Amino acid sequence: MQLRPFPWPWSGPEFRRLTRAAFLWIALLLAWGFVQHDLVPGAAPSPWQPGIAAEAPLYARFDTGWYRDIARDGYGPPPPPGRESEHAFFPLYPFLARAVHLATGLGAFRSLLLVSWAAFLLALPLFLEEARRRGVPEDPWRALPFLLLYPSAFFLQSAYSDAVFFLAALLAFRALRSGSVAGAVVFGFLAGLCRAPGAALGPALAVAWWLEENGPAVRWRLRTLAPAALLGVAPLAGALSYMFGIGLVKGEPGLFFRVMAAWPERVTSASGGPAAFVGRLAERVSSGEVLRHPGLLVPYALVLLLLGLAALQFRAGRPSDAAWMTALVAMPVLTGTDAGIPRYTLTVFPVTLSLAALLDGRPRLRLAWLAGSTLLLLYYSAKFVRWNFVS
Repeated sequence: MQLRPFPWPWSGPEFRRLTRAAFLWIALLLAWGFVQHDLVPGAAPSPWQPGIAAEAPLYARFDTGWYRDIARDGYGPPPPPGRESEHAFFPLYPFLARAVHLATGLGAFRSLLLVSWAAFLLALPLFLEEARRRGVPEDPWRALPFLLLYPSAFFLQSAYSDAVFFLAALLAFRALRSGSVAGAVVFGFLAGLCRAPGAALGPALAVAWWLEENGPAVRWRLRTLAPAALLGVAPLAGALSYMFGIGLVKGEPGLFFRVMAAWPERVTSASGGPAAFVGRLAERVSSGEVLRHPGLLVPYALVLLLLGLAALQFRAGRPSDAAWMTALVAMPVLTGTDAGIPRYTLTVFPVTLSLAALLDGRPRLRLAWLAGSTLLLLYYSAKFVRWNFVS
């Protein structure tokens, strides 16, 4: 498929308009965060040292502290047993910020934000291009609110790795649609260097190449199957290269896995994962914790939503979307942890594009979804800037 010239944010009136909309969205979230953090009393105290907390921008919280350490100093020596450390965090995002920090002298926090904002601005035209390629909804701009008003969308402009992963995934698919398997493999590998759930991108790339970019006549030929296999493992290879590589570099094989075991949201073995995933929900319901904190049900609701959307996309002739959503669901179920599901669904762009397509011809449902999503976005972003953990 021949694509148009690369959609730089400043190229052409449409993308310049999109860039203005992105800056306005960031400004509104910053204004909302300022009101919630500085003007509304009762915010939780920062768990960081006072000097570091005072230096942190509004949307630099929690995991950003680890990214800050990497951006400023790189990865340090292995920690004592049972202690959390920066080695649990994948390198692409903080090392991009480290390059900015070292090249410009900009503070580590602001370097992290600059990288996130730049990745977000570069990703938005690609998202619009992907919506236009699908043709549903007919006006690709009608898909944009489903992304920007998604309940966890504020992470795209926070000092987190989400925007970089989002950009890498969109670039991988754009390369694939233009026939560049090598480019898709490279961007898929880079996506795996952002986060472990990035491995779920691999099945989507493989299925997209095998079933969507090649006809039945060549589908089972080696020249089709071999690139599909390579695409399928590229994001996983990126993730594994860090998981095992950081231990080799630091002189302790298995360092990543030891550090991950110190986290409260640690994963179980793949064999016990499904039981732990369901058991955690059952425990929360039986103890009454869900009644006190209904938000605990959100990850499980999203799992059902993704499975439903996967079935719809498969029927609509987009098996790569179904593969990505199903693989993303499989990862928390197999590892037994629901932590991070709301964030990770945000950057799986077929989710928001599928919602836009599904609700486009249903104006009342569309309005209800976007209104509810907006309220949740305001609620979760307010919690985040007020030092309440949001995943």
